[in-house]
This record gives sequence, C-alpha cells and structure tokens, in this order.
Amino acid sequence: MDGKTSTEESLAREWATNHHADWRFDAGIQRWFEWDGSRWKQDRTRRALQLIREHIQAAAEGRGGNTKPQPALAKASVARGVETFCQIDRRTVVEHDVWDPDAFQLGTPKGMVDLRTGKRLQASRTAMITRSTSIAPAGGEPKRFLQFIREATNGDDTVAHFLQLVLGYCLTGSTREHALFFGYGGGKNGKSVLLNTAARIMGEYATTAAMDTFTASRGDKHPTDLARLDGARLVAASETEEGRAWAESRIKQLTGGDRIAARFMRQDFFEFTPRFKLFIVGNFRPRLHNVDEATRRRFNIIPFLHIPPNPDKDLEEKLAAEHPQILAWMIEGARQWHETGLTRPEAIAHATDRYFEDQDLLGQWIAERCETRVGAMGKATPLFESWRDFVRENGEEEGTQRAFAEVLEKRGFERSRNNALGRFYRGIDLYSRRIVED
Repeated sequence: MDGKTSTEESLAREWATNHHADWRFDAGIQRWFEWDGSRWKQDRTRRALQLIREHIQAAAEGRGGNTKPQPALAKASVARGVETFCQIDRRTVVEHDVWDPDAFQLGTPKGMVDLRTGKRLQASRTAMITRSTSIAPAGGEPKRFLQFIREATNGDDTVAHFLQLVLGYCLTGSTREHALFFGYGGGKNGKSVLLNTAARIMGEYATTAAMDTFTASRGDKHPTDLARLDGARLVAASETEEGRAWAESRIKQLTGGDRIAARFMRQDFFEFTPRFKLFIVGNFRPRLHNVDEATRRRFNIIPFLHIPPNPDKDLEEKLAAEHPQILAWMIEGARQWHETGLTRPEAIAHATDRYFEDQDLLGQWIAERCETRVGAMGKATPLFESWRDFVRENGEEEGTQRAFAEVLEKRGFERSRNNALGRFYRGIDLYSRRIVED
C-alpha cells in the first residue's frame, strides 16, 4: 500500500493544525491549557497527551489521509516525542505572562464580567482567561447574607460597606492597595463564614495557604509554597496559634507588587507578578517586630467582636443558596472600589491603630525610657543596652545593633559620631541621662 511515512515531527504538525484553536502550551510552567468554552483550563489529567496518542494510533493503523500503516509508531516513546514537538509549535506555545492580562475581567461559567462597570461579556479565547468563579452572578437581594453582615458588623454600616469594597477588590487581579486584611475575634462571630463564603464563590480565583507561609520560621519556605499562589486573586489563611510573629519581609514582598520567583516540584523556576490579596482570620493577632510606615500602609485589622445571641451552625450552607446574588453584591463592590479605592472607616482605623500601638515595642520603649527633643544626643551603646533590656522584659529578641540603628533612623533619629560621644543619635536620649545632666 502506497502512502506517506509519518514522523514524530509531521505528526506533531498535523495535531497542532487540528487542535491549535483550543490548545496552548505554557512554556513557563510546562503545562497544557484547553479552551472549554468559558476559559483556558489547565490540563491536569494529561488529556493533551491522550489526544496526541489517539492521533498517533490513527497514523499507526493507516487511518485518515494517505498514510500507510506504521505499527512501530504505537510506542510510548513516540508519543512523548510528538508531544515535545507539539509543545514548541508556534501555534500552540505561549509564554506564562500571556494569561489573564486584564486585572478587571472576571471569568464565570456563563461568560466574563468587566469589574470596572459590572457589565457582563461573552467569553472569548483572546481574553486569555484561565480561571472561573464557581457560579455566575444573578439578580436579586441576598437577604440572609446581608442579615449576616449586619450581625457580624454589629450594625455598623461603614464596616459593612468596607467589607463589600474589600471583597470586590479581591475579585480583581489588581494589587494597587498593597494591603493585607486580618479579621480577628473569638469563635462564632462570622469571620470564618465570611471568608469561606467568598472563597467558595470565587472558585478557581481563590486558594488557601498554610499560616506558616506568612509567619516567621527558622528556615526559608519551599518555593513550591509560592508557586501555588500564582494566578490566584484571593489567598485565605487561618491563624489559630497564639504568640507567632509575622514574616514581615515576606508580607511586604507578597503585597508589594514585585515579581516573585517560584517553582513547582521538580521543575525549573519561573517568575510571576502576584495578583492575590491576603485575607487572614484568627483568634490571635500575630506579633510584629517592626512597625514602620510600609507596615502601617499594608495592614487592615477588621474586628469581629459581636457574637449573635443564637449562632446558626448551618449558616454557611444556607448562604450557598444565595451565592449567585452574593457574587453580584461583590461585583458591585468591585465597581465601587474601582471608582473610590479603599478608605478605612473609623472602626477599622481604630482597631488597626490599636494593633500597631500594641505591637510597636520601639515606640513603647521611646515613650517609657527616652526623651525626644531638638539638641538631644544619645550615646549609641547606652541606648542599645536600654532597648535590649526592655525587649527581654517583654519576651522578645533584641536583634543586632545594626538592626537597632536602622529602625531608629527610620524614626528620624540620625546616627552620627564625634570625638566626645563616639557614636550617638540626634534627637533622642535616655531619661536617666538627662536627669543626671540636669
């Protein structure tokens, strides 16, 4: 029987010709994506390889076209070779950064939503959306959910509106607020119900992370911890242990908008720009070692202190019936946030300020043991020794003199040196030193 002889390369070209409209290969993370009618869905079951094997099997049996039977093609090694050629075909291969380019487009099972306007749009391959909410939005008022919000906020409309803006902001891929949200309070006050409900509605846009990802530990976190966060718009976590401290440099990295290097297990590193917002709930607020301006800008402490008289144990499941309407409420929050941004209401600002006051050991040390005035020149060593004693009394580690110098300079106390005093700081001195000199 006459006919052409197929090669791995020719089989790959044929497969790409037949399938390139619906398949893309991400060279950055080495994953296939398939268009499913609403978004480009990551192929987690090796469906692409199965389709390639079926194409090869047809060629091996001489089915289709003018090929002759080639039984030798029916080998696993051939399938791997053909897949490799498919992965570099210009019609299918893409860079990792092509996905989800519009931070204000939201994928749903029934099309896209423009979060700037709330308008619904038809799903499109060219939008390169890879994720979807669990349900589509629907009209109507989520009455039980709004009642729950009133109960959780103890009737404070400003906090309720703030939560709507926050959850709307979480729908977007924007991180312009550079914010972390921490809901705290005892049990049965709604904080977990709120976060779980939002995460269930957001579907593939939400993921959970272990609290260890955001708290201090002796060793660096494995880069696969971060790889899981790529593409998410909401990262939820729960804090249940008292006395842990934030991994402050990591928090700033994850909320700062800069690119992050990560990798999946046994794969090469890739870079991504975080799109996610951190929303953490807990009974205890982790400790801060340094309270600087960057930290003050990022943290938003949301108190959940009101416990309803008769907590509904089945509330989360009851709210599931209103998920489409709750999503519409969140979309409206996104639209309003896009217009106005986030402004902390009084209750949130007060709770956040109180948290910083409690965590600001340096500020407490300055208030209790130092004076600040023009002309003050505190010697470096006595100041550090006083600081060391103070933090030890509070069960903390004092750190190094260099770190101490950096935080003092951030507070505006310039480090200097002269022959009389040696190293000293301008504008600050110990109370005891001033009293002796007087």
